[in-house]
Amino acid sequence: MPTRYPISFDPALYANGAGREFVHAAASLDGDWVCEYLGIPFDDYYKNFEMQVEARATARRRIDSELGIPIVAEKVYDHGVILNASLFGGTVHYHANATPVLEPVVREPAEVASLASRIDAVSDEGLLHEGILHAEYWKAATRHENDNGAAPRGPASGGTKGIATVCGQLCGVTNFLLWLYTNPDEMLELTSLVGRTFRRYIGASRDFDGAEDRGGLGFASDLTGLMSPDDYRRFCAPHEQMLFETFAPTGMRYYHADSNLRNHVHALAAIGVSTVNIGPMVSVSQILSAEPRMRIDGQVPPTQVLWRGTTDLVVDAVRNDIEELLAAGASLDQLRVCTAGSINPGTPVENIRAMFWAAMTYGRFDRNIPEELAEIPIEFDRALVVDQVS
Repeated sequence: MPTRYPISFDPALYANGAGREFVHAAASLDGDWVCEYLGIPFDDYYKNFEMQVEARATARRRIDSELGIPIVAEKVYDHGVILNASLFGGTVHYHANATPVLEPVVREPAEVASLASRIDAVSDEGLLHEGILHAEYWKAATRHENDNGAAPRGPASGGTKGIATVCGQLCGVTNFLLWLYTNPDEMLELTSLVGRTFRRYIGASRDFDGAEDRGGLGFASDLTGLMSPDDYRRFCAPHEQMLFETFAPTGMRYYHADSNLRNHVHALAAIGVSTVNIGPMVSVSQILSAEPRMRIDGQVPPTQVLWRGTTDLVVDAVRNDIEELLAAGASLDQLRVCTAGSINPGTPVENIRAMFWAAMTYGRFDRNIPEELAEIPIEFDRALVVDQVS
């Protein structure tokens, strides 16, 4: 089937003009994408530092050559998504077709008190070494420094998983969500424990690498979308606001979730969040109707569009976001084109190329879009395309 868009992407032109002539685009290919791309079992990759280094280097060479822009994530140590929660304890489980998971350490609400006593007794610097994954992190950081001369960073200098997600990892998602209602006092103590621990953990990370201000702070918290806005405000928001105020008094305050946070935008704005990357069900217009000044990373659906869609659908999705932004009276520099969530394993590079092309073609600040391209109709309906409950 012929395509509607004549995609011809010049990476040098993109690099020279992004942010000056047209909106930025962004993509990051993480370990799960690399494993799928190279045919590596996930458990082998995540348990083997040397394999991680070699796999990312191989993928980077190939993708840099194919796309012309470096998008394979640069990581000292790829731990999946459980490094932060691992400081509270728990066994790490590896699987051949999934990222690592952490065995819950709170099996009954009454166990929160003993967990708090144990973690509160650890020194600030000691938090950087709690749990098996932090030991692995520092081994990898030392090897990376020896091999590349790059000074290691603290594991939480730039941000952490969000309060809700960490609590879900510590209790098990179903238990945590249930206990919010059956055992609210214990869950208030747990969220408070995570909040005050992360204040020390982030502080110790920045003390280690000498960075008082990393230009902001970010949280990644998919589980927030499974809470009601009122529960989020009660259990999590006070602690995340405290962390933002402590570590990002003037810098960017970033919030990511793969889940649907449409009804949480007001709550996020209230704690000072300035930039969101939230579920593919959420549209640009919905975000801006709740908070007109919000900056947006997104909102291209990663599964139904970037992974499974055609290049035409990718361009339509980007154009739709840009048109919604302009219709809301917002500035184009409030948008960075990217997926509303992580890029799925198996996502074709040609679709990523189409996303970058769409940003530089239709996201021009001068709105000088060739007439023949401007006249192509947009065929994108988020409600129809995103066929998931989130």
